[in-house]
Amino acid sequence: MAMDERHLLNELMKAVVEEAHEFVVRPHIPGLKKFAAFAYIAERFGYRYMGHAPGGVALNNPYFLFLRTPDARERAALLTLSSEESNRKLLPGMRPGLGLTPDKEARPQVQILYSQMVVDAGGRYNARVLSNVLILPIVMAIFLIFPGYTTKSVSIAAGIWFAFFLCYLVGLGVTRRRRTKHLARLSAAGVEWPPRIDA
Repeated sequence: MAMDERHLLNELMKAVVEEAHEFVVRPHIPGLKKFAAFAYIAERFGYRYMGHAPGGVALNNPYFLFLRTPDARERAALLTLSSEESNRKLLPGMRPGLGLTPDKEARPQVQILYSQMVVDAGGRYNARVLSNVLILPIVMAIFLIFPGYTTKSVSIAAGIWFAFFLCYLVGLGVTRRRRTKHLARLSAAGVEWPPRIDA
């Protein structure tokens, strides 16, 4: 099991033992599919994935919030008991020995969590990203003061900015298409996402 997977599971177990109302994690796992598998395990122990932690949406690598469910104590006790009976500490819904790799039965629920995370990630591609692209010409203009404005240097700067803007437009299109696709999948599964504040 990778170090970050162990770190996430340690944070979860700490919250379970302390019966914390919530816990916040910042994953470093490459890709959301592994993190969706972790969120599945967290739900088995009574901690529901709630999306970005307040104030963390603007970060490139944001924090995520998990809230304790009313039946968390019973869930954790049941999992501990079944683990003791089998004499092995198994990750619920995961394939033995493969870390955060869901088994066949858990896969549909992990996919729902993954779709929620894709929708959340799409929300980070917002006006802040566009403002960063639009402010780039000002930064370039400041740097061009020192060597002096020439046709060549201005053309190069304009070319660089255009490339960034083109990347932004492509990224925006891909993000919107993915977000629409995963919102449709969640809607078909009867999942309301993003969650309401009172959820």
